[in-house]
Amino acid sequence: MSSDIAIKVENLSKIYQIYDRPIDRLKQSLFRGKKQYFREFKALDNVSFEIKKGETVGIVGKNGSGKSTLLQILAGTLNATHGNISVNGRVAALLELGSGFNPEFTGRENVYLNGAIMGLSENEIRERMPIIEQFAEIGDFIDQPVKTYSSGMFVRLAFACAINVDPDILIVDEALAVGDMQFQLKCIDKMKTFQKQGKTILFVTHDTYSVKNFCSQALWLMDGKVHLRGSVNTVIEAYEDFMKYSQTNAEGPVIPEAVNNSVLTINKVEFLNEQNSKTQDFKFGETVTVKVDYTLHSSMEGIVGGVALFDKQNTYICGLNTKLDNYKLPSQPGKYSLKIQYDKLNLLPGTYYVDVGFFESSGIVRLDYKSRCGYFRINSGDYFAEGIACFKHKWIIEG
Repeated sequence: MSSDIAIKVENLSKIYQIYDRPIDRLKQSLFRGKKQYFREFKALDNVSFEIKKGETVGIVGKNGSGKSTLLQILAGTLNATHGNISVNGRVAALLELGSGFNPEFTGRENVYLNGAIMGLSENEIRERMPIIEQFAEIGDFIDQPVKTYSSGMFVRLAFACAINVDPDILIVDEALAVGDMQFQLKCIDKMKTFQKQGKTILFVTHDTYSVKNFCSQALWLMDGKVHLRGSVNTVIEAYEDFMKYSQTNAEGPVIPEAVNNSVLTINKVEFLNEQNSKTQDFKFGETVTVKVDYTLHSSMEGIVGGVALFDKQNTYICGLNTKLDNYKLPSQPGKYSLKIQYDKLNLLPGTYYVDVGFFESSGIVRLDYKSRCGYFRINSGDYFAEGIACFKHKWIIEG
């Protein structure tokens, strides 16, 4: 394998034997080879790809597409049925909640167990233990059985273990969705540090916004196969279109509200006309301003604010944010108003809804998010076009 390749997967398959009844499993063991009492399910089907060192790859796909199975095989917690995997470097994985932990062991004992699995000596683990304890912030629970832990404590200790074994490759599977916002922000800062150090990160999430902002490449799994692999924008745009129009998710991906708003709170959303007056009624072609009042409770650099427009059919019309436009927001605590001005808006008559949100710089953690938090109407007494928007145009005829 080339020295610049971190992970190489060749013709990887994982096949499960599905039994409809418990007795069928017994029959299969008794009459092995004479009759088949199971049906096969291919969680992964002939998957092949390469990931270069230093890449941050977002892995997306619907539930059941094979994402978690792939990561478990890469992490070494699950064996493949067929195919080969080559991994260049030490792998640390943060998979489903509590994966790799013995519930009867204390947190400290599990740290030693995980460190040994990662190839660290007892002395190396002992040297890193204070850092792990400090990062996890679970206090005296470090010496209690992990079966007594809350989900948040599980994640704190698991992430603290994963990042402090100095991995070359970090695998994260939706785990950061659990836990309080302050801890999520601390985890993201550590992952950003890994990126700067040239480490490889595999990041599985249903949140395509996070993938766009945090990842350099994307891989889309569908029915256990690699459906698309390439630049993050190309893959995610195709995936979002598929999710929006597929029959199983006709309304598109759901954007969750923020876990809490201890860092930032959206207070009010208003719409202003060209005279800077508050209104929800605008004429076609009039300038529309969306004003978002918010409070920043604690200092934070790199905050991103965004506004998205939707029509009554939930069509995503336009999404803009301050990161895309390289517009810097205040980082010190205080009350602020963020405005976005749509000059001479050419949306056709109808009702339009807005989402507003604020994120930390990578886009993974939502500081506060309000879905369909307001609406405005475009009015016109004339019938001049159909659809959503009217483009500047002219007719030409040649004879």
